Amino acid sequence: MSVPNSKASPRSASTFAETETFDGAEDLLRSWGLGIRPDADLTVSQWADAHRMLGSRASAEPGRYRTARTPYMREIMDALSPSSVVQRVVFMKAAQVGATEAGNNWIGFAIHQAPGPMLAVQPTVELAKRNSRQRIDPLIEESAALRERVKPARSRDPPVSGKLSAALLLLYFSGGRDRMMTWDIHRNVRLRC
Repeated sequence: MSVPNSKASPRSASTFAETETFDGAEDLLRSWGLGIRPDADLTVSQWADAHRMLGSRASAEPGRYRTARTPYMREIMDALSPSSVVQRVVFMKAAQVGATEAGNNWIGFAIHQAPGPMLAVQPTVELAKRNSRQRIDPLIEESAALRERVKPARSRDPPVSGKLSAALLLLYFSGGRDRMMTWDIHRNVRLRC
């Protein structure tokens, strides 16, 4: 049998109740508890159903986004989720089947759940501007979860390619990460043989 060689210090015997003696301790403990809670393990389609709102500017059916409206897109969106084992998604499709909205859901999911650098490539400057104004801006403006994470455009951002503002093509969201929209200049070059 062993004998302890030191006495227990009075500090080690303190109780949880003693730590709540200062003002704001309850708020601090509640915030700490919320901070260590793991994020919900959502798929892109689950995120869209929970957080995505469609306005009349971007949709013929304004209101909450419903994956059930385009059920064939669920598997594609879920393959874009971090929990998916899929490493490459190839989608051959017809026009007007909901692919752009699925891509926008993925962008919204990334801004809200997994912020990090993201690059969306468009074939021309004009399409990049139009996509930014007509698709991405409404995505952010109409979804509260995104509005609180995206910083407003900065007027001091330098122009990109002439009159085009960097503020139109760059979004800054939580964590100081950028999501940039760009275009492929090579598609505008014609080869002569």
